[in-house]
Amino acid sequence: MKSERIMKIFEQYVRKYDMNNSYIKSRYFHSLKVMEICRDLATGLGIFSPEEVAVCELIGLFHEIGNFSKTPNYQMDDINDAYNRTIDVLFNKKLIREISKDTKYDNIIKMAIFAYDKNGFPADIDEKSRHMCAIIKDAHNLDSFRLFVNYPYVDTVIKSYPNSLVYDDFKSFKTISPKVSDNSSDEVLVTLSKMYSFNYKYSYYLLKENNYITKIFNSLTFDNDELKGFFKQLMVVLNNYIDKRIGVVNA
Repeated sequence: MKSERIMKIFEQYVRKYDMNNSYIKSRYFHSLKVMEICRDLATGLGIFSPEEVAVCELIGLFHEIGNFSKTPNYQMDDINDAYNRTIDVLFNKKLIREISKDTKYDNIIKMAIFAYDKNGFPADIDEKSRHMCAIIKDAHNLDSFRLFVNYPYVDTVIKSYPNSLVYDDFKSFKTISPKVSDNSSDEVLVTLSKMYSFNYKYSYYLLKENNYITKIFNSLTFDNDELKGFFKQLMVVLNNYIDKRIGVVNA
């Protein structure tokens, strides 16, 4: 399995979709960015062979291949349907066999794609497999911040405070389920809370290096100064949280 082959097959597959459509364009660049982060995380761990790093790249690049559509829409189906579509494209329609005839990584690829947007890890897996699952989780969640800034997928006009369920989870440093979101404030916190699930210090480093917290704050429009002050204080707290996770002195 080679990186060049993985990229070639991906580009051939997505060529049939309309890159002028903002949804398709965002999915395309999300896939590329997640692959890049997966490669950097996998390489930095120092436990993977070059071929295993390529597998991590493949997982990142193809993790949402089932979400490409000729009739795209921002209100995608249930996430399990997205997983099933991706598995269908890769394995039932055998796109993965165009990348490699070797089936030895099939199970971990399926496992990582199934688990990337869920809490926890599959049971009874070895250390490398667990890291592969953790890598795609971090890469996907980290790129949610870039997507929020570049391709706003929620209403960025803030007219109210977050609801109590969302805010309580947020203050407890828990990732927030979109299912409990009621308004645009909630949706912003859902995205911001994704950092709480990061598995690697490097993910927090990238979050800080790209200044995503400030960029998200600057992308918001507030109905009044009180709401703006509330969110500004949240951003201060989050930046301090990131500094502590990466070990900044006096954070």
